[in-house]
Formats: sequence, structure tokens, C-alpha cells
Amino acid sequence: LSMYISTESGVRINGVSSVAIADQTAANGVVHVVDAVIGLPTVVTFATADPTFETLVAALTREDQPDFVGTLSTPNGTSPAPFTVFAPTNDAFADLLDELSLGSLDDIDTATLTATLNYHVIAEANVRADDLVSGPVTTLGGDIEIDADNGTITDANGRVINIIVTDVQAANGVVHVVSRVILPLL
Repeated sequence: LSMYISTESGVRINGVSSVAIADQTAANGVVHVVDAVIGLPTVVTFATADPTFETLVAALTREDQPDFVGTLSTPNGTSPAPFTVFAPTNDAFADLLDELSLGSLDDIDTATLTATLNYHVIAEANVRADDLVSGPVTTLGGDIEIDADNGTITDANGRVINIIVTDVQAANGVVHVVSRVILPLL
């Protein structure tokens, strides 16, 4: 499993636990005492812990949206988990707003935002980068085209999206970071 470590002010793990006492030497290594139990991370954990995904979290939790966080927190082995998530960065959302000549995330209508977010999730599959296969792949929103050899996704509009980070493994799926927001047919 992957962990998200922030060293912005101290050391914080998965956004839930901080190192309280560091560098306790033991006979077989080093121990860092933390102030809270570090639970098994879900795909949601990585989005909420990493500020690179603040806009994605804002979209997922916008009050007019379905309970994406609840769904994506589903434990592995319980449908619709596991998940393969293509997570766009804050920069990807900023580029999208520029591309669509919109001022903010609030300018995206409810149905379009829901459809867009659904295109970023494959349900009932934990597909790591080495297991990506070129061709059409069905997401919760519809089909996207994967080019596994070049690490790209083509959306319904013919826009090419680069997969820029792979295999952030959670207990209920895997996250791949993408350079652009995947759009439904506009």
C-alpha cells in the first residue's frame, strides 16, 4: 500500500497522523511514534491528504453531487470496489476552466460535473499500470480509450490525457494521476 507523507509542518501521514517522536533507534531499525492510528488508506485518502487534489475534492464534495466520497470509500470486496481512479490535479482543473472559458468549478452545471467525475473511475477493478491494456475501457461514465504503450487516455472529445503518476495503491483500489480532466462528449 502507498502512503502520502507531508513534511510541510512536521511529518503528517495520509492526512490523519503526525509524527510525535521521531528517530527512536531500535536494534533492527528506527521507530517514529505517531499521534494517531494510521488506517488502511482508501482511494479517497490520497485525494484528501494531498493538496494537489484540492479541486478534485471540491468537485467530488460539491453539494449538488452524488455521494462520491462514500462510494469511493467502499471497502475492497464490497461492490463496487475495488476502483481504478484517474485523478486530475489542480492544474488539470485550472486548464479545463481555461479551455471551457469558465471562471470557476461552480460554473460547471450539475449534470456535466457528475458525468465528468464518473469518467475518472473504473469500478470493480484494481488496474495497475503494468496491467493497463490498449483499447476501450468502460468507466462509470462511459468508454475511454487507453493507449497503454504511451500512457495516455483519449476521451470522447478526442482530447489526449497523459497518465503522469501511476500505481498509488490503496486498500480499495489504485490511483493514477492524470494531466487533464477527462470529459464526456460535449
